[in-house]
Amino acid sequence: ACDYLDQAELMQRFGIDRSAAILSGASASANPGQLTAGLLTVAQARGAEIASPVEITDLAETGDSATLATREGGVLTAEQVVFCTGYEFLPVMESRAHRITSTWALASHPRIARPDWLDRSLVWEASEPYLYFRSARDGRIIAGGEDMDDPEAYRDPARLHAKARRIALKLRNLCGIEIGSPAYVWAAPFGNTSDGLPIIDRVPGFSRAHAVMGFGGNGITFSMIAAQIIAARLSDKRDPDEELFAFR
Repeated sequence: ACDYLDQAELMQRFGIDRSAAILSGASASANPGQLTAGLLTVAQARGAEIASPVEITDLAETGDSATLATREGGVLTAEQVVFCTGYEFLPVMESRAHRITSTWALASHPRIARPDWLDRSLVWEASEPYLYFRSARDGRIIAGGEDMDDPEAYRDPARLHAKARRIALKLRNLCGIEIGSPAYVWAAPFGNTSDGLPIIDRVPGFSRAHAVMGFGGNGITFSMIAAQIIAARLSDKRDPDEELFAFR
């Protein structure tokens, strides 16, 4: 469920001067470090064993098992393997539909003056390049975007600070928030596909290795879809939507 806000209503309710907006009631935020630690703790309680840090450098199948080679020269074997490794993957998982870009973000100091509505909202401006922002519990503003179709641009320190200034300027122009000098700025690679859909499929040429490549800005949604598809496959069942996310 969502509401369409025309220009007048958007300005009246949020003070944002844009042609229109979509307001949805279902959203959430979380501390990613705490959330990940919690999920791993639950997995361990259910019998999972965590081996870290380990870098996988090669993959093979032998009979009824999959074999993984590690950077240190070790070998891991399993009946099934699921790769959920973000933007780092073995060459066999490369896809013509996928590309790596660069993205930037910042966090302000605490207790920044901001509209009351921002403490209850996550905002995404679907411009090109896009802008997203939210507030944290301590009154920080977290904002980002300014993506570039360059897989190495995020490594440039000068561009990092230029992008941070641009993000802060766009935030001020959009809703009047002045963040001053950011407390933190950072940059990272970001993965996209040509159709915006993730790749959730068996690794090409393998029957016991599966890839979950949730590229794009909808990782939580894509992860849930991946959990359903991969769980079905491991149970020798078929998910009705699996063909939508095949390697391409």
